Amino acid sequence: MPILCVGLNHRTTPLAARGAFAIEGEEAREAMLRLAAHAAIDEAAVLSTCNRVEWYLAAADASAAEAFLRDFLKARTGFSDDQLTAYLYRLEDAEAVAHLMRVAAGLDSMVLGEPQILGQVRDAYEQGLAAQSIGPQLAELFRDAIALGKEARTKTAISRNATSIGSVAMHWVDGHVALASSRRVVIVGAGEMGTLVARHAAKLSDAQIRILNRTLSRAQELARHIGGVAHPLDALPENLAWADAVVMAAGSSGYLITPDHIAPRTSPLLMVDLSVPRAIDPAVAELPRVQLFVLDDIQQIVQRNLAERQAAIPEVEAMIEDAVRAYMAWLHQRRVLPVLVGMRRKANDLARAELEQALRKLPTDDPAVAEQMSRLAHRLVNKLLHEPTLQLKAQAAQGNAEPYARAIQALFSLDDYLN
Repeated sequence: MPILCVGLNHRTTPLAARGAFAIEGEEAREAMLRLAAHAAIDEAAVLSTCNRVEWYLAAADASAAEAFLRDFLKARTGFSDDQLTAYLYRLEDAEAVAHLMRVAAGLDSMVLGEPQILGQVRDAYEQGLAAQSIGPQLAELFRDAIALGKEARTKTAISRNATSIGSVAMHWVDGHVALASSRRVVIVGAGEMGTLVARHAAKLSDAQIRILNRTLSRAQELARHIGGVAHPLDALPENLAWADAVVMAAGSSGYLITPDHIAPRTSPLLMVDLSVPRAIDPAVAELPRVQLFVLDDIQQIVQRNLAERQAAIPEVEAMIEDAVRAYMAWLHQRRVLPVLVGMRRKANDLARAELEQALRKLPTDDPAVAEQMSRLAHRLVNKLLHEPTLQLKAQAAQGNAEPYARAIQALFSLDDYLN
């Protein structure tokens, strides 16, 4: 039974179109159940994030399953066949398995090694379990992918160190304010960069956060979302005196902070200028107990961290190859399981019938004799089937499951034992 992946991501589909494919909650549950109920599909799961929507199917008929899914997506999105063809990719068996492994390891993300995707893969697995739309094949696949994602992040540098400007800046801030009893952080600017930094800052434990902006209403909105307090930009001097760390993310035609804005310090002050052009006068770095970092400093660290992650790709790819090989071996062996079970059932039925006939002809009804005869029959069946079982499993692991299974089914006339 093939494993099929049909999906789209940030590389194949523009953001505006990706939104039409996004699916979650009760709608996702109903869709998975509808797919899994189709005659060509046994199991269904969906991984839906802001950057990708991927359907994973265990299908009795891959072509029929894909056709049904495309009809479902056409009806849901209103897109034409040509648009779906342009947006969607299709992967089957080992390629589909390797793809989910790459996704879970962070190799297929917009930001290499980003950590959120592993949790999203886990959510997709749990959602499928709750809906009872996934069975043993997809459950094993998602469990293996999640385990691979954890191992890659633990044993390699694929997710090590920050690779975004905002996260690097807040890593510095976190290390600095950890030494301060008050943990006071001021973020100047409520635009795109200021919002990104504020979201990172909200993850700092016990931090007090203030948002300053020219338009107070924008500062208030951002502060409400991250649990901070808003102040107008003209309150900058008193906020500088209050802060342990300041992140500047506001554009300006001139310096918004000069040495004159900073009163003499009795405690260290960390300042990070993310603005282009700079909004903090470089002379600030000469003040006692003031440490200043600028965008160039951060970009150098981002590039170094990204290079470390990229260097880990071959190691992660090797781990994925091993994981795919192990899963495909398990999958192929599972595909011959009905034949193995049928072969053993028939052999046991024959042995039982012959044993009963032999016992009726014996001149004794001694239970000990009957027990020995029963053990003899059992051992003969096990010894006879041991080698064919090993060989069939070995051939299945190499991808030869179907021809060998068909041969054994025909040679042993197992049709009546496969239901």
